[in-house]
Amino acid sequence: MLVQGEPAGSYALRSLPGGRPGVSGATGLPIATLVSVGPAVPPAPLPIRLIPFDLRKATVDRFHELTFGEEFSPFRPLIDGHTFAEDRGDQIVALGATEEWRLRNTRPDWHPFHNHVNDFQVTEIDGEPFDAPSLEDTTPITAFGEIVIRIRFLDFPGRFVYHCHLLDNEDLGMMGVVEVVG
Repeated sequence: MLVQGEPAGSYALRSLPGGRPGVSGATGLPIATLVSVGPAVPPAPLPIRLIPFDLRKATVDRFHELTFGEEFSPFRPLIDGHTFAEDRGDQIVALGATEEWRLRNTRPDWHPFHNHVNDFQVTEIDGEPFDAPSLEDTTPITAFGEIVIRIRFLDFPGRFVYHCHLLDNEDLGMMGVVEVVG
């Protein structure tokens, strides 16, 4: 996170709007305090893009859709109709492959999608092309929204998880396993 300091003083950094319905105080909570002292210093120039390669131009080896939803009585947050099972490989991927995943949210609350190990490039948000300035490991899927990402599985063969980064959903099993083979 980059923050440009204001004139000398103490400033509260607060959470953005977009909290979940029914969660009291989910918006505008203080998350940090920025203390700015001394004279102003001109900011250093920042790069415009932080992507080492544009995955929109890559050959896609596999297309896949993931659906984020819930079921009730009892409440269970789900990905593709399942809760987490550590012995199940939900996505079997070849080492070095590039995949395109369409992430759909069927619920009226948002889900921050988080992928371990391999960063991804967001290429589309709610049907509109998106020119991502950086690779990500987490991106929000808005209420009833859809995100398209491309991932290159370069780092290592093995198993790791992807999940909703809302801790209650994660703890209740809104998580899947990627198994990279090769």
